[in-house]
Amino acid sequence: MDSQAKYAVLARAGAEIYLRLPKPGYVEWIWDHAAGNVVITEAGGQMTDVDGNDIDFSLGAKLSPNVRGILGSNGGRVHEAVVNAYRELTKEEE
Repeated sequence: MDSQAKYAVLARAGAEIYLRLPKPGYVEWIWDHAAGNVVITEAGGQMTDVDGNDIDFSLGAKLSPNVRGILGSNGGRVHEAVVNAYRELTKEEE
């Protein structure tokens, strides 16, 4: 299933989270996520990078190389819990 379809499933409450963790060094294309951001945000959800930062879609064709992964959710505590869990996991790896 393509990313846009996954965002649509999330927006209609068919899933709680969508987590994309690409291989280190891979930089995401903006068009893979910008429309999905609009769809889930308009449905009341939330999209950030895995560190909880808003995603800057104004940089051109690719997202910032600092974006280590993308988290889309229905928003609220679920989103915060996944960000916090990711922080704990990556803290152990450092």
